[in-house]
Amino acid sequence: MVNEFGLMDWLSMMGSFLLVIGLLMATLFFIKKMGPGISSADNKRMQILEIQNLGGRQKLLLMRVNTDQVLVGVSPQGMTDLGRWPLDQQQQEQINQQGLAETQEPASSNPVENFKQLLAQTVKKQKD
Repeated sequence: MVNEFGLMDWLSMMGSFLLVIGLLMATLFFIKKMGPGISSADNKRMQILEIQNLGGRQKLLLMRVNTDQVLVGVSPQGMTDLGRWPLDQQQQEQINQQGLAETQEPASSNPVENFKQLLAQTVKKQKD
């Protein structure tokens, strides 16, 4: 009992195989383009602003470190500092405004303070 594959069975298997390989390649392409670890957190002292792929294994990274912009070249052999310059005035103002907004949070946002206030109110109500 030998199973024989007809032409349609063979074409169906090859089509499925090519579809899976194509989806795998597309997924790998998008993962590479999206780049690992691009963070949009503005409160960090070091932030990657942009990534430019130059080839298979070479990239340019534009980073913000404290109040400076740094251009770094990345290759399989290592990383190279290509240049540094201060942030322009507009970018510096945006960072300062974000820092002020974070420090102006109300004190009641602290869960420990909320609990203390709630406990004090409850004890006061029970005494009355």
